[in-house]
Amino acid sequence: MGRISREIGHSTMEMFELILEFVRNFNVDRLLFAIKMKRCGEDDIESITLDVRTQHLRLEKQKAYLDKISPTFNKEYAHYDNKCFDTSVKMARKIRSGTAGVKNVFKRFCKKITRTSADNPNPQAHEQSMICTAHYICDMFGISNYPPCVKTLFEEMLKFYGDLDDCIDGCMTVIEGEKIQRADKEGCLAMLIDAKEKSRKAQIHIIEEMENNPELKEAIIKSKGFSKETNPVLKAYREAEDKEAFAAEYYHNCTPRDINVMSLSDAALEANDDPEMLYALTLFDGDKQHVLHVNYAIEHFDDLLPEKCKRGKIPAMHLYFFMKWCKPSVGTQSFLKYFDKRYKKHDGKWETIGYSAISGANTKETKNKKESEKIKKDMMERLDEMLSEAFPEEQIITSQEKTA
Repeated sequence: MGRISREIGHSTMEMFELILEFVRNFNVDRLLFAIKMKRCGEDDIESITLDVRTQHLRLEKQKAYLDKISPTFNKEYAHYDNKCFDTSVKMARKIRSGTAGVKNVFKRFCKKITRTSADNPNPQAHEQSMICTAHYICDMFGISNYPPCVKTLFEEMLKFYGDLDDCIDGCMTVIEGEKIQRADKEGCLAMLIDAKEKSRKAQIHIIEEMENNPELKEAIIKSKGFSKETNPVLKAYREAEDKEAFAAEYYHNCTPRDINVMSLSDAALEANDDPEMLYALTLFDGDKQHVLHVNYAIEHFDDLLPEKCKRGKIPAMHLYFFMKWCKPSVGTQSFLKYFDKRYKKHDGKWETIGYSAISGANTKETKNKKESEKIKKDMMERLDEMLSEAFPEEQIITSQEKTA
């Protein structure tokens, strides 16, 4: 947190406030007074206009960046835009580079930047620029008494300063929102947990490969990214006694890759480096006890089915209701692949079915509610009985409740 406050610092916010004060108080009289005092000719005016246009083009790119990232920035725990530093600082820096155009305007209307006193050995352009002065004389005849290039400059300045006002205001809003979010340690921890869970689901294909390829799993777990000695974020995460404090400190101070490492590392530890359990935990929302129940039910799935199955296949409705009870978190295809592998491994006697059969069962449940309810009730009663016998020490949540 200290690093963050130091990086933003008062200078950035003071600079923002100074620029905002100037652009919001800018008017044609200030410009005309500065032009007159500087004795600018048409060539000077055209040169300044070109400079303002160039800076405006740069600012528009920065504004597009801000408009893109700001709506969701504080709702996401980590971004690819940052690498162990506060991204709002980067945002401030980007907007600060946009304010260079305003500073250039300040300089263009300075007669000469001179040291004013021993207390101010390095005077800033805005302190001596005639376009910034609070004491200016209004031109009696107005802009109509000047060449057209002056009006063009004024119009370009208004467009530039309008966008700059929006940028700075938006940036300050995001930074303030981030500050409020970071102060909510409990909320930061909830965001971190959610980010890790989403990461683990997004990495299901990697975890599946790790299950099928022990050498890949070994290589990933032993890679530099998974080592506390070479990954400072993982080291801090593993050693943090106060997870809420860690979540608050690393909110917007780590990347999605760090989240990926944390989530896989957590899953590997929970699974005791067992690739099959690692995959199952990802498939069933990290609930190890539920995984044990699911695995046992799959291994004894024939006991949940009728004595005879049509065409020698698992009835689609039975597997459909079982899948609903299992509540897989990453999709039907992944569940069916997991079920198929474990069912066959434990010598299931019926032929397994595919995605289209499950989709058909979903439709049938809606069309034939009475028949569907009868199949579900019978199967869930068998499942409750099976799990109660297999896990007598546990309080089993009734299958009827889990499929409701």
